[in-house]
Amino acid sequence: MVTLSAMETDPMDAQSALDAVAAAERHGAEIATSTPWYAPWYGVTCGAYPVAIALFAARSFVGFAVLVLAVASMGLLVATYRRATGVWPSGQGMLNHTVAAVIVLLSMSLVSYLVAYAYGVSWWLAVVAVVTAVVMALLSRSYDATYARKYGAR
Repeated sequence: MVTLSAMETDPMDAQSALDAVAAAERHGAEIATSTPWYAPWYGVTCGAYPVAIALFAARSFVGFAVLVLAVASMGLLVATYRRATGVWPSGQGMLNHTVAAVIVLLSMSLVSYLVAYAYGVSWWLAVVAVVTAVVMALLSRSYDATYARKYGAR
């Protein structure tokens, strides 16, 4: 003979279990999006890419060093984020943000290449680096907010 426990017959216990699962999902989304250091670090790292491209266009070997540092910084950022949050950074399900980030990086790199090739490296490169860093940091923050809204609550 099979007997049913109180949890199987009491709808309030089932609702409590669903609420606990939803709270755990919200908490997981908050953990993955609450690192205040990620967006600025990501922005600065992304700002280095157009600088490296411009230095390459100006035939400076410093461009290679900047590129190596940017790639190393991105690797360290991803590893640090993974250690701090327990998850890998991901663009999965966020096509709009990923496309926007690619467009910003490619367009700023192309502009810096063309201007450096035509006119050389000057004060404008700092402006390109800062604009790229700020835009990419803002995109990262926007991604976090969208991620938290999308996955943090049902």
